[in-house]
Parts: sequence; structure tokens; C-alpha cells
Amino acid sequence: MKQEFLKQNREKFQKKMEEGSIALMHSNTVYTSSADMHFPFEPDRDFYYLTGLKLPDFLYLAEKSQGEVKETLFVYRKDEQEEKWTGYRYTKEELTDMCGMTNIAYLDQFQNYLASSMAKNSYKTAYLNTPLTTTWKTYISPQETLAKQVVEKYPYLQIKHSSEIMVPLRAIKEPYEVEQIRRAAEITDRGLRHMMRISRGGINEKELEAAFSYEVIQAGATMSFPPIIASGKNALVLHYDSNDNVVEDDSLVLADVGAAKKYYCADVTRTFPAGGKFNEIQRKIYEIVLEANEKAIECIKEGITLTEIDQCAQEVLYKGLKELNILETKDELRQYYYHSIGHSLGLDAHDSLNRTMPLKAGMVITIEPGLYVEQLGIGVRIEDDVLVTKTGYDVLTKQIMKNADEIEQFMQKEQKRC
Repeated sequence: MKQEFLKQNREKFQKKMEEGSIALMHSNTVYTSSADMHFPFEPDRDFYYLTGLKLPDFLYLAEKSQGEVKETLFVYRKDEQEEKWTGYRYTKEELTDMCGMTNIAYLDQFQNYLASSMAKNSYKTAYLNTPLTTTWKTYISPQETLAKQVVEKYPYLQIKHSSEIMVPLRAIKEPYEVEQIRRAAEITDRGLRHMMRISRGGINEKELEAAFSYEVIQAGATMSFPPIIASGKNALVLHYDSNDNVVEDDSLVLADVGAAKKYYCADVTRTFPAGGKFNEIQRKIYEIVLEANEKAIECIKEGITLTEIDQCAQEVLYKGLKELNILETKDELRQYYYHSIGHSLGLDAHDSLNRTMPLKAGMVITIEPGLYVEQLGIGVRIEDDVLVTKTGYDVLTKQIMKNADEIEQFMQKEQKRC
């Protein structure tokens, strides 16, 4: 990431810090999956936003006093023996070149440094990046361990979550960030086309996932999230991720996928006929969802909320299902459309954003209406990534085909070649 961009991020964050406060960000750690195996490392996104570094167990400390801010990055010491097992450790000079910070110390110096600094200064507040609460998390994160230590040693500090500052900062994307999402969308497009090209009855969902993964890996990108490749009735499950069923020729395939560049995510859903042609009822359901997608996008402007955009989509979905005699009243719509219209997008596929917050230029959101008709075994979702602008919107995924005729023509042409 560019040094100037990172410096700008830190300055924006520091400006929002209270006078007489510290901010302490942990980069996250490597988690054990089984025995001596580990999950791939994922940097804490707030830490990454400020430093551009994707290295485990680093600490970023900012101290604000009398209008001045001192920032320190705490890192591993060089250790040639450890490097033989876990890889190269950067020097202080190399880290400065990467993130632009010049005040770099070692992790084994952190506790003494913090104690000395707290004794010399009258800090009242500490911003910490503990994980936002989730109901399924069973482990204790290093951020939580660090927070506990800070609370026990300095009980007079008022503890605040870094998200208080970070959520609104990260919601507004700079041109550099938008460009990364555009690049991620281009790669996602290639992956979706690859899936459509090889799709056929009898193929396994896992093979379609592999086709998408191939394009992501070849482009030097990563996944925004584990792909959802749901054929037939599997598409009725929003977060279906088994991806291990055989695809039936006359079924639909719902692919909710996204590549990421420098951790900036694309999040796209396309639904296509496995055999290259929609049947009559599939096309009717598809066209309703497509109209809802397009109408919702047309609603986007500064000042509107996601909740209000959702209402635009619901009107289309209700009218369409009523014309097909699938429902009678609007109250029944939640049986067929049981999620919301979208979410904020950025360094996380689901960036935090209050659904009642008026949209501002620079925000990137998803628009993803869907219909899930259990009695027909049909699930359709169409999702695009959209930048809010001063004059309306810019669809960052507009190159990814979603017109039913275009999908059929592409698939039938490409499948003949396979």
C-alpha cells in the first residue's frame, strides 16, 4: 500500500482521537486449526488500514497529548533461527519503507514503554480494537487479552472501541480504495465467466468453485470470503457453503463470490442456468429479481438509507410474486425474501455500517435482492457493488453480465467449445 495513503489514514484517525488518549491496535495472531497446523493469517483490518502491514502480533500505539501525536510500531526482533521455521523477519528500515512510520520498537519493549509513558502522561482514554461481539466466537483473541491487561494495570482509563472512529472513516473510500475494489470486481468477473463456461448437468459444485478459485489465484488475488456455489434447492440457504452437490442439468446455480485485492473486497452474486438455458418459471423469477436489483440501484443517492433502498426492492419483489400468484399480501414477502438489500463493502466483505445512516459520497455498498421459492426449489439472488457519488452512483460491477439473454448466449456459445 502507498505510504502517503497510510499516513493520511493515520492522520485522519489521530484527528478523531480525544485529547489525552492512547490508541492501541493489535494486528491479530496466527490461530491453531488442529495439532500443529494453523489457519491462514488474517490481519485485523483496522490495524491494516493504519499500517498496511499483514504481519502477526505487531502493535500500533498512538499517544495524543497537548495536540501532538506520537506513534510507535512494536515488531518482532530479527531472529535467524526462527526465520528458518516461519520465514523472513523484516528489519526496522524495511518496515519504515513499507508503512512510512519511523518510530519502531520491539515487542519485548512494549510493556516497559507503556508503563513509562502512562507514568509521565495524564492519559484518560484508551481506544482498543477488540473484536466486535459475535455469538459464535469461542476463543479469546489477542486483542481481548491485551485489553484485559490494560484494564487491570490502568483501571482509571476510559476504554473505547476503535470502531467508534474507524467505522465512519473506513465507510468513505478514497480513490485508491475504490480502484482496488474495481480490480477485485474484474477478477470476480473472470471467475464467474469461467464457472458459466464449464457449467453443465453432472458437474459438482466443488468443480465450479475450483474454476472460480483458479482465476483468483492466477490474478494474484485472494478470496473476500469462502465461495457460495449453491445449485437447485441449495440456493434456498443463504450461507450454504458445502459446495459438494452434483448439479442437475435443469437447475439454477447461485454463485455468491468475491475476489479481494490488497484485502479490498468485491462481493458479487450471479444466478445462471446450469445447462445454459432458463426454463419458463426460472426466467420469470429471475426477471423479478433483476428488476428489483436495477430499481434499487436507481434509488441510490446521497442522503438515502439502506432501509429506504430495501423498500424500493421490496415493492418490485412483492408485485412480481403477486402476479405469479405465489403470494397475496406484502406480509408474506418475508417468506421469500428473508434478508436485507445489502451492506457496506471495503476491507471486509461486510464492513460495519448502521442501516439507518444516510449514505454519503465515497461509500461502497452492495445491492442484492433475492427470491427463494421453496415450493419451486428455486433460489435467485443478483448482487452488485456500487459506489455512492455526489451525482448518484457508479456500479463497480457493471461489466459482470446479468441480463438473462446475455447469460444464455454466453453460456451456450462457450459450452460448445468445452
